Amino acid sequence: MNAHRFPAQVISFLLALTVIFAGSTLYYGIQSERAQTALWYGHEKAYSELLDSLSELDAALQKIQYTASPSTVSTLSAQIWRQSECAKSALSQLPSSEAGLEKTQTFIARTGDYAYSLLRSASRGQAVTAEQKDALASLCQTAQNLTDELSLLKARLDSGALAYAAQSGGSAALADSFHTVEQEFPEYATLVYDGPFSEHLDKQSPKMLEGQSAVTETQARTAAARFCGLPEDSLSLSYQGGDRIACYSFSTPAGVSADVTVLGGLVYSMSDPRTVGPAALTDEQAVERAAVFLQEHGFESMKESYYTRFENMLTISFCAVQDGVTLYPDLVKVTVALDNGGVIGFEARGYLMSHHTRTLPEPEVSEEEARALVDGSLTVLSSGLAVIPTSGQYELLCREFICQTPDGMHVIVYINAETGVEENLLMLLESENGTLAL
Repeated sequence: MNAHRFPAQVISFLLALTVIFAGSTLYYGIQSERAQTALWYGHEKAYSELLDSLSELDAALQKIQYTASPSTVSTLSAQIWRQSECAKSALSQLPSSEAGLEKTQTFIARTGDYAYSLLRSASRGQAVTAEQKDALASLCQTAQNLTDELSLLKARLDSGALAYAAQSGGSAALADSFHTVEQEFPEYATLVYDGPFSEHLDKQSPKMLEGQSAVTETQARTAAARFCGLPEDSLSLSYQGGDRIACYSFSTPAGVSADVTVLGGLVYSMSDPRTVGPAALTDEQAVERAAVFLQEHGFESMKESYYTRFENMLTISFCAVQDGVTLYPDLVKVTVALDNGGVIGFEARGYLMSHHTRTLPEPEVSEEEARALVDGSLTVLSSGLAVIPTSGQYELLCREFICQTPDGMHVIVYINAETGVEENLLMLLESENGTLAL
């Protein structure tokens, strides 16, 4: 009897497995379909938000060309900046990363940043210039063209001729159409303004290297060896190249590396990745070691700015000083190991890009006049003159006031020494690991 029951049990077991398998397949199929539906709705929402943002941005760009009121310029500039941020966010949520949307993304970012620069100007009562209106008109036309192109793609998505992802049914992927938009992206005005996306930044060259002759690989190796205190034959060439600062890059079997500029043969950076032991030096002693190191390597008239500590290593920022004026763009960073005081890191990009003898204007605003412009709740601890970079890498001569808040925090206030405008304010977050400026 048991012999007759065994096949029945097997059949029942197999039927149960079949039911479970079918149920699982149905369950996961439903879950997958729900996930695909949610993804589709997410893409639909992002695309609609992108079109809405571009449409609002276009409208604000049209309006701002025809107003003479700084107050209205401020309002419209804020709208343009906000809509550019919304458009960037929406664009990032679409399946288009493989299309390389560099031109579209750059246009949206530059438009928002340009509007932000107008907002800053309007806050000071400055009207929009004729040149700025020409740039705005060009941006407006490009925004209209881009909106029209993306609206046509949306119509194809709605009709099923285009899909957010490639489908077996024959619908083309959205990313492919985005690629076409990129190839046909219209030209617009060159934007030169005080902002990080200003196109003048693409043409900047290192001031420290202007007029310098190119050095050979052998000469560069000699400079690297002297800087690192190593035998020349311990350094081998890793690569040669770079963006705005072309360098020879050398390394040792122990991992020490040094980059030397092709023009001028100056050390751009150095790094020693050795393990640092327990700290034996104070922060003050490490700062002194770094200052001596800079003097020994030809960096004259340097002033310590701030430092940070990490795993028994102290990284100190130094700025150049000219006629008593601190030059913050001319920055050098030195990392000192706190176990023996050796320099294990060096970076001079800011110094190489910016350092030169400046013709500094005579301050139009006295220290007393500038001090009176500092908020009354702050206690001024010290003051001086400083050159600070703007977001677009222009420079401003300012009265620098290091202050203390009522609750003991430190703040630095920068008052333009020629106009009396408060250009910047930095909050200093100080801890046992150093200082962070916000």
